[in-house]
Amino acid sequence: MLRALATSAVVLAFAAAPALAGQWYAGDLHVHTTYSHDSWGGPGDDEPAMDPSDPQSFEEAYTLGNSVQTDFLAAASRGLDFLAITDHNRVDAQKDPGWQAGGVLGIPAYENSLHGHGQMLGATKVYDKGDSSGGAVRAMEEALHHDGGLLQANHPTDPLWDYKYEQVPVDTVEVWNLPWFYQAPFPSAGDHDGMLRFGEDLLDRGAHVTFTGGSDSHWADTIAAQGPGQPTTWVYADDLSVKGILDGIRKGHTTISWQPPNYQGPRIYLEGKIDGQWTALPGDTVKPGTPLRVHVTGAPGATVKIVGDHGADILTTTATSNDFTQEATPDAKLSYAYAQAYGDDHPAERQQLCQSVPVIDLDGQTDYCHNRAAMLAISSAIYFQPAKLPRLP
Repeated sequence: MLRALATSAVVLAFAAAPALAGQWYAGDLHVHTTYSHDSWGGPGDDEPAMDPSDPQSFEEAYTLGNSVQTDFLAAASRGLDFLAITDHNRVDAQKDPGWQAGGVLGIPAYENSLHGHGQMLGATKVYDKGDSSGGAVRAMEEALHHDGGLLQANHPTDPLWDYKYEQVPVDTVEVWNLPWFYQAPFPSAGDHDGMLRFGEDLLDRGAHVTFTGGSDSHWADTIAAQGPGQPTTWVYADDLSVKGILDGIRKGHTTISWQPPNYQGPRIYLEGKIDGQWTALPGDTVKPGTPLRVHVTGAPGATVKIVGDHGADILTTTATSNDFTQEATPDAKLSYAYAQAYGDDHPAERQQLCQSVPVIDLDGQTDYCHNRAAMLAISSAIYFQPAKLPRLP
């Protein structure tokens, strides 16, 4: 039985989910072009590789990257609806002739070099970050919010996002950066399970943060496996516009797939039951103990989980079809729930191999020995309590 709510103020905190009027749109919130300093554009680039006066530059030829047009056309070919070009500390791409090529909506943004990397979603200009201290970044975030944008902690474990939530209450966390099967130390330096734990820790502390994913695509030679939409962030929005997509992200209406639509990426949806209808979406706040439904498409045989506070196992089951649905009732003491789907990646066998060949483990630094390697889809959280750590307005 649901716990009685003590006051009308608390009752008002659990707003019923609105009738569904929008739809899901697919995109990538983290893509670089040759305007980034670490993506070379060939002869004539403003930061040329292979400079005869700089021997180190010869090593940078492998960073040959993609133009704005190439990234947008790749996004279109993969079935994406929107694309955020997030070059390092610059917004030149937004005036490039290739902006929005192929009919894909361009989301203005840039990746901000702070104490960690911050995604300035919605930014049409470069903001003053001062000395990058907590106070300066908070002021910058307030200015970004004033202009309708959002601040995201990118791949927060590499480099470490070194701001407390109370200092800089980020709107979103990139819990999925690059393909999940990229493991440290090569070809990725990031700990993917660690990124997800970073997001979970904020949820456990009472923050309401949106989960997103981004390919972090930089280079032409990696676009096949790490190009636009690998992973894909799906956003439930009222319409396909910059404001519509940002509003959907702000509300937490997101879910992530490891592949884009035209590659048949599995999708996971988490819903809550309000007045007999499955109208609550990730990001919504509902009453404690509200029934949940997880819906997974394109992943028969995958393990499907609904996870609550501090790793609480609300549901663990196997998707038995290509279009799988399962209901569950969470404990009324829980404050949130999110869903994930993953494949059997033989962790026990991998650990045995790493133990038998010590050089593989590199003193515990080889994530492949212990991390989940076959993540397929993750949703943002549905909440059963108001946020204890509020965001900036």
